[in-house]
Amino acid sequence: MIRTIWASSLFILLSLFSSGNAQELDIEIMGPGLHRMVATHPDGTVQRYIINIPENYDGSEAVPLILGLHYGFRRSEGSTIPEPYWVEGFFTKIYQQAYKPLNAIFLAADSVNGDWTTPENEQAVTRLMDSVIDTYNIDTTKTIVTGYSMGAFGTWHWASKFQDRFAGAIIIAGRPSTLAANPQDREDIDADWNIPLYVMHSRMDELIDIGPTKAYVEKLQAEGKDVTFHELTVITHHQENLLPEPVGKTVPWIRRVWEDSN
Repeated sequence: MIRTIWASSLFILLSLFSSGNAQELDIEIMGPGLHRMVATHPDGTVQRYIINIPENYDGSEAVPLILGLHYGFRRSEGSTIPEPYWVEGFFTKIYQQAYKPLNAIFLAADSVNGDWTTPENEQAVTRLMDSVIDTYNIDTTKTIVTGYSMGAFGTWHWASKFQDRFAGAIIIAGRPSTLAANPQDREDIDADWNIPLYVMHSRMDELIDIGPTKAYVEKLQAEGKDVTFHELTVITHHQENLLPEPVGKTVPWIRRVWEDSN
């Protein structure tokens, strides 16, 4: 009898422990506008993020969700995390005005340790995204992942690995490869692409050569994949202030992708 009670108690404790680990993050519902937020993960990791809620959102109708992966940052000595809310500039400089017509929630977090392809970042951002989906009224058939520079490397990775989570991906100024320190050690993303891609890269990019991106896109197009390539002609790598106009031109593509996903 004692053994039975002990076993039952242990089962209850284990169930509570497991369900606690499975719980999503505590996300506060915010009204329209841009908000700086903080999420604390089960392992104690504190992650800062921004969320932009469209003007007409009141929860009565499902809205799209765009996940943004920010660009690179200068690391302080001994640190692998960006300055607090580094992601806000990424959003306001590139996407805020360009994507306003989509009436989508835009979610973007500071990276956990600098590389979007790490298991830590995969787990943290996936948990954050799922929590936002559970908290807000999101149409999960209308999702996009996008990133610029370091975020573009991350978008290639995320879009290829988690194709079931996104209706499409928009990749700006990043090679379709692993982000190794030495460019010679980078390997092309190996994926069977099933989602549409919109790839933007400038021939004037002095930091990340357009050549490997263009060659990879041409390979995918030859295989019949749904890949749109927008070759910019005058923007250098660090002129992200000039990106809202070309990024805005992806809006009809996004709408088409979302319509096709239904």
